[in-house]
Amino acid sequence: MAGIRIAIVEDDALLRESFGLFLRAKGCRVEMFGSAEEAGDARKLGGFDVVISNFLLRGENGYSLLRRVHAASKTVKTVLVSAHGNKGFPEETRRAGIDAYLPKPLSTEELESALQRLIGNVGGGNQAIPVEIA
Repeated sequence: MAGIRIAIVEDDALLRESFGLFLRAKGCRVEMFGSAEEAGDARKLGGFDVVISNFLLRGENGYSLLRRVHAASKTVKTVLVSAHGNKGFPEETRRAGIDAYLPKPLSTEELESALQRLIGNVGGGNQAIPVEIA
């Protein structure tokens, strides 16, 4: 994972900082934002290798943000994280072009595993990571 550029859009400062510290320790280059508005233009985010966003953000939600990022760049991998999903959420995110959906609570090991699967997907196309929600 060393050297990959990751943007984290998360309004929970403690979670944002925790994930940022963990990913930096893994050698990633990380930029963090507290909202979609703070993150800025989708084309800017499209310059990252991976954009991770919480679903419920103040202002624009993460689902909408990642759809815009996906439309702006076909190479960036997108990950939606949420505690408010339902059984159909993984399928909805896949249809929207989002590469992975991860339910909260989320461990750093789960995040790392998902990122390694996404980064290893060099063939292109939308390969959403299937997640079962109880």
